[in-house]
Amino acid sequence: MFVLDRITKSLVMAQIPYGTEVPVLGHLVGIANYHNSGAAFGLAPAGAPIFLIASVVVAIGLVVYVARNPGSLWTDAVLGLIMGGTLGNGYERVVFGTVTDFINVHFWPVFNVADSAVSIGVVALVAGYLLRKNPAA
Repeated sequence: MFVLDRITKSLVMAQIPYGTEVPVLGHLVGIANYHNSGAAFGLAPAGAPIFLIASVVVAIGLVVYVARNPGSLWTDAVLGLIMGGTLGNGYERVVFGTVTDFINVHFWPVFNVADSAVSIGVVALVAGYLLRKNPAA
């Protein structure tokens, strides 16, 4: 996921001028080039240092967890999504100080591949936990 995130962001930065957008599906979806110093989907833009620290903590925590708790292919894939997205945005925070967001679905905040990976991974992790949870306990 990290590699896909880097490739897509590099293509966007090389092809689309900062602050502009290219329509893909009329007025519904566009590929844009915006920079975000906050969390996923542009939340809390003043918290850049906090999100960089959080990225490092999450990445270390995931490595320690997986090393201590070998899991199923499903669990490893879900944690891999979270790790790849965390590293993708964390890398950009370290190198550029901001994160490139480029997927613009106009009824939702602009996001990127890393944001999607983390979001899908967290939802899948919670869903898996809830589905495994013993209702009789």
